[in-house]
Amino acid sequence: MRRAATSVLTYEDGIDLAVRLVEPSDFLSADELVASERHVDVPGTVVLVAGVIPVAWRPKLRAAEISFVDVSGVAEINWPRLRVSTGQFAHEAQRRREVLPMQKGHAVVVQELLSATFRGDHPTIGELASRADIGLPTASRAIAQLAQHGLVEKKRTGSSVHVEVVDAVAVAELLAARTGWPQGPTVSGYLWGRSIWEVASSLSSSAGRSEIPVAVTGRTALAFTGVLGTSSPRQTRCWVAGQSRDLERLGRQIGLEPAPAEESNVILAADPWKVGLHGRESRTFQDWTATVAHPLRIWCDLRDEQRGIEFAAQLWKEISRRG
Repeated sequence: MRRAATSVLTYEDGIDLAVRLVEPSDFLSADELVASERHVDVPGTVVLVAGVIPVAWRPKLRAAEISFVDVSGVAEINWPRLRVSTGQFAHEAQRRREVLPMQKGHAVVVQELLSATFRGDHPTIGELASRADIGLPTASRAIAQLAQHGLVEKKRTGSSVHVEVVDAVAVAELLAARTGWPQGPTVSGYLWGRSIWEVASSLSSSAGRSEIPVAVTGRTALAFTGVLGTSSPRQTRCWVAGQSRDLERLGRQIGLEPAPAEESNVILAADPWKVGLHGRESRTFQDWTATVAHPLRIWCDLRDEQRGIEFAAQLWKEISRRG
């Protein structure tokens, strides 16, 4: 695509859409750009904001569903039948600091921060530490690393320092990249059920009786959050408190019959730092009740499942809407 030239988006079925490029430097703020585009409605045309796009503008462009590509490689495309979201597809000219490792309590802090952001809350570091059930120094280090990468801002109000997320999508993408399913070895097995949701319900009940903390995640958990697909997944993914070496023992305690992956309907992954378990809750879908992971964790764990990106986009809209 080039400025001063006509660019065309062509679909496989022959439909063509003209692409109108918008230069962000022509506007003083994201609000001005969004307001300008709301008054432009040209049939057969899609819009792409391309250039140097300030980090603070990106959440507003996403909220308005205005597609953009930044010179750094950050992109968000929201066109008919085409959804693209990427953190970076070009190499930086300068060396960056090492990306936040998301180890131990860091990931739980980030998940709590995102959850608060969707509720419209700007918590203090102390509040985040309390909600994540970790020490204040660990929470402080996690936020400091995010701030070094320009993903959050710390704002002082009196004696309190509140944390504000600059780009929720970028933070969520980082969380998914560092902590998404399965983060280590897994154990597969079989548990009887007339549907995959009955399997999830039985698994949750059995684990509860054995006092084993679990959280159903991925596509199976979607239905319990209100996001439905046209077909059910073949397997139930489940986080289990413990180490990888404990998975087989925990599976037996839950009642799984050992089965190769291709014949299984349950896959267990160890969650030693309880990142997958954090924020889990009991939810009901039709006649079944299961213990499912926090919606943000489910979103992080969807990527490599069949149609996972599509379902992740639907869930993201639900998280954004419900808070």
